[in-house]
Amino acid sequence: MLPFVLKIADQPVERLQRINAGNQSIDVDVQLEFYSREFEPADMASATRRQRLSQLILQEATESAYATFVTFLRNSAEPQNFLPFEYLTQYPCRRYALLLSASRSHELFEICQIQPDASHSILHYRGYEIAIKPRRYIVDTAAYLVAPDKYTLFIRQVREDNTIRVYRSDFINLTRNSPAPFKLDTRDIIENVQLELMREREQNLPLEQLLMFPPANEETALPHVTSCPECSGRVRRLGREGYFCLECDWDNLPPLKQL
Repeated sequence: MLPFVLKIADQPVERLQRINAGNQSIDVDVQLEFYSREFEPADMASATRRQRLSQLILQEATESAYATFVTFLRNSAEPQNFLPFEYLTQYPCRRYALLLSASRSHELFEICQIQPDASHSILHYRGYEIAIKPRRYIVDTAAYLVAPDKYTLFIRQVREDNTIRVYRSDFINLTRNSPAPFKLDTRDIIENVQLELMREREQNLPLEQLLMFPPANEETALPHVTSCPECSGRVRRLGREGYFCLECDWDNLPPLKQL
């Protein structure tokens, strides 16, 4: 599953049936060249070779489009914490794609005990279904959350002598039922997923263990600190309710008893 909708266009300008706010049809420009491939005349000699070449061009063009989409997200995504529930709850969308580096994806797979080569690399997080998408050209510190049907990309192929050129449109937003893409900090993702898994394990403890080690009732009422109240920097959790800032001297830890 791609994190965007890919459609094939036959003309340089694709006219959409959807009507915009001004009661006018939308014309999409599909004239930006982004990929080309040369071929031998023998490649067109048989239907089998033509089909293989067509499939190869589509695969390579899709990969190039994927790289272009990451650049698009890097320039347009809004920085947020994981997950920005205050924004997500405004939309009916419950399925998202999470794009992050291969190394961070592998770390997330290990934490969630998901096989990296599984076709269902899905993270279920508080009612949301998040497809984990490893990409090699994303830095380890960044990740992008986007609804898979948020943007549509139109591409078209043009044969010129012994070269096939592929042209594309901009990424077009054709749905209002999903939020704009978000840029996330991978450390924030890892920490929150680990805490969520810890909470799930505590809730699923056998009755005997709950009776022996009952969880504190007041823990659910404790506020979750996501940033430093003094400098707005990153914080780290210590114990059940303690936090300290990684960028200044703030903490809410109890003072050490003097001997």
